[in-house]
Amino acid sequence: MLTAKSVEQLKADPTKRLELPDGLLAGLYFVVQPSGAKSWAVRYRHGGSPRKLTLGPFPALDLGSARGEARAALLAAAKGEDPAAQKQTKRRAAAEGVDRDLFRNVVAEFLERHVKANKFARGSRADVQARRAAEMG
Repeated sequence: MLTAKSVEQLKADPTKRLELPDGLLAGLYFVVQPSGAKSWAVRYRHGGSPRKLTLGPFPALDLGSARGEARAALLAAAKGEDPAAQKQTKRRAAAEGVDRDLFRNVVAEFLERHVKANKFARGSRADVQARRAAEMG
């Protein structure tokens, strides 16, 4: 069984990646990379296929928190959900949100919404785009 002390003291093997199972919660693993990076992962099955979800890095995620997140992921998998796919979807949505908030995208969205039907604004649109192109490159 993994303990907080054993996890903290674990040393990396420079030749291979280590995956140590938690004796208390089936499916939870402590992963140690040859570089020394440590993280938590949970293994489960979805649609008959084995899946792996990385929960987070150690020590940012401690043993108790890792067990809690692993339980939640295993419960979701038991309900037919795929926690790894959900994590990827959230990550993509966050990346799209950042892209959506870039200045050039905000200006383009504003022009599309508010300038399309306004004759005066259409003349200004070319001016705004020319200035934006000059400033933004």
